[in-house]
Amino acid sequence: MTSRERILAAVRHQSVDRLPCDIWATGEVWDSLREHFGEEDQHKIRDRLGIDGICGAGAPYTREHPESPEGTPVGLWGTWGRQIVLPTGGSYWEQAYYPLKEVTDPRQLDDFDWESPTDYDFAAAREACEKLRGRFMVEAGYMAPFVDLWTLFGQETALLNLVLRPELIEAVLERTMAYRLAQHRLLFEACRGVMDVTQVTDDFGCQNGLVMSKKTIQSIFWPHYRRAIKLAKEYGLIVFHHDDGGMFEIIGDLVEMGVEVLNPIQWRCAGMDRARMKAEFGDRLCFHGAVDTQAIMSFGSADDVRREVRENMRLLGGDGTGYIVAPCHNIQSGTPLENVLAMYEEIGEGQ
Repeated sequence: MTSRERILAAVRHQSVDRLPCDIWATGEVWDSLREHFGEEDQHKIRDRLGIDGICGAGAPYTREHPESPEGTPVGLWGTWGRQIVLPTGGSYWEQAYYPLKEVTDPRQLDDFDWESPTDYDFAAAREACEKLRGRFMVEAGYMAPFVDLWTLFGQETALLNLVLRPELIEAVLERTMAYRLAQHRLLFEACRGVMDVTQVTDDFGCQNGLVMSKKTIQSIFWPHYRRAIKLAKEYGLIVFHHDDGGMFEIIGDLVEMGVEVLNPIQWRCAGMDRARMKAEFGDRLCFHGAVDTQAIMSFGSADDVRREVRENMRLLGGDGTGYIVAPCHNIQSGTPLENVLAMYEEIGEGQ
């Protein structure tokens, strides 16, 4: 089977020659892999490690903004951030400006620049998809209503407004989702026939459970999820949902709405029992991830990693399908290279 055939079969719960695998990793991890293999081409490194992969293709944002006060780029809706350097030598980009943070009245939204969903190079997205499609499952698009809220308000203010100003939250969601649905219809139309997967996704979970009540998620966010998933299905796309943390309580709702792939399966978080997930949803949901990056990949030994891979394959892929072996989020900078290599060696050897 090709990598694309293998992942597609796993998503559809069909027989595979082996469980497929994927990688999520920071730039620093990729740099260490390039040095180890003496190879710059990321796809050739994937081949060396036996990684199948769902590969992303994006539509470049084309609107020009003035630089931020700190001289950094400004993105959609005027947001901007700064680079944070880690003790491990890695870095990440952290948002620093939230344009609606001080807004308290829905009427103030009329004066905000909601921009145009046409401000993307959709032809470039199609070209990128075409280059990947013959070899990989191709993902494009990202609709995340809660992420958009905290991008505009900041996470703390967004959560407070869910309780204190629900009418403001709904007014913002109507505008952000109108933008996202129009943007993604243009993307899906441009990439019709050359993409496979899109994300309808968010982060409703944290270490100890949901960040808000299930009732709040159902009443405020699910109507927008249904619109987003309906659009994806119009174009025959597989719906991939990324949701960190302890979010078991809402998995049933996601499956009912049409989510087909669930990531990242952070089993160390509250309620995320892998055997229970497979038993209750394994016939309708393909699991992606689960190899622990909080402790085992980052701080364990290579043998610990190998045991972790085998345990996940047993619990989530014991029936021979419906599981894509991958880290439960990005492998972080500072992770020993031998652990990364051990993970993919064990995936290949353990089947």
